[in-house]
Amino acid sequence: MLTIFTAAKPFRERMASIQRNALQSWSLLHREVQIILFGDAAGSQEISWEFGIHHEAHPQLTPCGAVRLDDMLATARRLARYNTLCYVACDVILLPDFCEALNRVEALYPEFVMAGRSRDVQLSEPFPFEDLEWEMQSPSCEKWEQPAQWDERIAYVAFSRNLFVNDIPPLPANDPSSVKWLLGKALADEAVVVDASEVVVAFRQRNETKRAAREENETEAQARAAQGVRRRLLQCVASAPFRLTAADVVRNRWQRVRQWQERVLMDRTGS
Repeated sequence: MLTIFTAAKPFRERMASIQRNALQSWSLLHREVQIILFGDAAGSQEISWEFGIHHEAHPQLTPCGAVRLDDMLATARRLARYNTLCYVACDVILLPDFCEALNRVEALYPEFVMAGRSRDVQLSEPFPFEDLEWEMQSPSCEKWEQPAQWDERIAYVAFSRNLFVNDIPPLPANDPSSVKWLLGKALADEAVVVDASEVVVAFRQRNETKRAAREENETEAQARAAQGVRRRLLQCVASAPFRLTAADVVRNRWQRVRQWQERVLMDRTGS
């Protein structure tokens, strides 16, 4: 089936609820989904016991104390029980349509990368997992504080086991630049990259102030600079040459336009 891995922040206050929602959603995707939680953030061991997931408590860290991307990928590949792995941000809720999309892409390509954006929501209560079908049909119902909106950040990157083996920089694993770098490498290596945003309803739970968002952009830029990673090597989901639709996998006809829009946005924000 699938091996999902992630790195969490300390399970405190609002972040505890957000990350619990995310981990619980993954555990409900399929009875054979394997989940690996990296890092020794406060509460990680306890939540791993509760959900019965593997806790990798002592990965290699960056000088700032974040889990390193290269070590996380290598360890996840070594521990994985399946041939498809997936990095998911620990604030993203996935629903069963994610597995349906993944199965469709797996059936078409022996090796691939499937990535997607999320729908940005603010939850006023724990996610209602008992009513998943209803939530998928009505993501902006009154149960949400505000209507769901698209978040341009990459929510997940699923990939075949033999990809991302060599030349991985020690970037902070939970930094936006890391998943952008993975997409850039996949495109540079001419791997099949599919944007599944259109058919996968992935919810990213908001917990950011404007200051926090600005600090995140600054952290991302510092991480890139520390590793000598150029912005042209970072790619967004818009760069994917293929899109997964309800009917089929099709060519991304708007790829160049969206790439230009993303580049303009990055220049304006400095991210």
